[in-house]
Amino acid sequence: PNYFAPEGFSDHDSRSFRRGGWWQHAVEEARAIREGVGLIDATAFTKHLVRGPGATAFLDWFTCNKLPSVGRINLTYALTGAGTTRTEYTIVRLAQDEYYLVSAGAWSAYDSDYLRKAIADKMPEVGYVECHDVTTQWGVFAIAGPKSRDVLRDLVRDAEPDTVLSNKRFPWLTMRNIELGMVPVRAIRVAYTGELGWELHHPIEMQNHLFDQLEKAGAPHGMKLVGARAQNWLRQEKSYRAFGNELGRDATPLEADLPRFVDLSKEFHGKQAMVDHGIHVKCVTILIDGPEDADPWGREVLYNGERCTGRLTSGGYSVAFGKSIGMGYVQVEDAVVGTKLKVKMLDQLWEAEVVEDSPYDPKNQRIRADI
Repeated sequence: PNYFAPEGFSDHDSRSFRRGGWWQHAVEEARAIREGVGLIDATAFTKHLVRGPGATAFLDWFTCNKLPSVGRINLTYALTGAGTTRTEYTIVRLAQDEYYLVSAGAWSAYDSDYLRKAIADKMPEVGYVECHDVTTQWGVFAIAGPKSRDVLRDLVRDAEPDTVLSNKRFPWLTMRNIELGMVPVRAIRVAYTGELGWELHHPIEMQNHLFDQLEKAGAPHGMKLVGARAQNWLRQEKSYRAFGNELGRDATPLEADLPRFVDLSKEFHGKQAMVDHGIHVKCVTILIDGPEDADPWGREVLYNGERCTGRLTSGGYSVAFGKSIGMGYVQVEDAVVGTKLKVKMLDQLWEAEVVEDSPYDPKNQRIRADI
């Protein structure tokens, strides 16, 4: 859902581009993750299992980043033939030649078709590769916030439960198989909200039981259920790009300003086209001094003086900064921290400023917090 509200709540009368009655509920959910703990249902993620003697060679060619070592994860991209972004993947390496690929929700058929066709074309060269769409076999809960470790500690079954979730035993950007309330969980230490957190991938038939256990363990810590709108606001505070918004077929990963996820030392599908395309625009994060009762949604026009320089691809409210926030593409010369822009909202121009990437916790200290 977009947000959670008390039983009987109706927002029918406030459907507009302005903040409706739902807004305060989304704010409270966002604050719960920033200050306490929240639980997000991320089961809609698309999930594929890719394995076989040719799997490593195939994925090394299919995606633009280095592949992770066993037990670790990497963020990477599959490109189109034109060098733009076709799919964003979180790749978990389960074994030497076995990988668990997680991509955007609601894109299962889109991703599966492209992946299977690419495997069929490449298999004569790299060797045998299996691909299984396991989207409906795995549920996912994302738990995040400074108190997320406390909630999981009350459920985890381990000889040393006080340390099993520590940085030493469970570092950031790694995967471990754990047990929560008798449920086998493939836990991934990553959080799309930018706080300490884990994705809890679990057999779908165990989902209801796991939810009940998490809700019970989270109650003493004030855990809130968190919807898509709060999650969308929080990821913008970290400048995390979203597929279908900042990422897509109209921009390359380099134009999305993600060079750290592109390994130019290797060959990969779409590499030469991406390099030849160059960088014509850049993705930026902006803070906006907008109207008191409205936030951007995405697609709003951005101006530098009288000149149209780009558009927002996402928008919302920042609980960390107490004002509107957005992400979007601008001309390269305007993609400089401190550049003053204007954004058109509700038929008026509002002051905005380009800020550093990940304006909230830029050193990732919170997401790496230890016990």
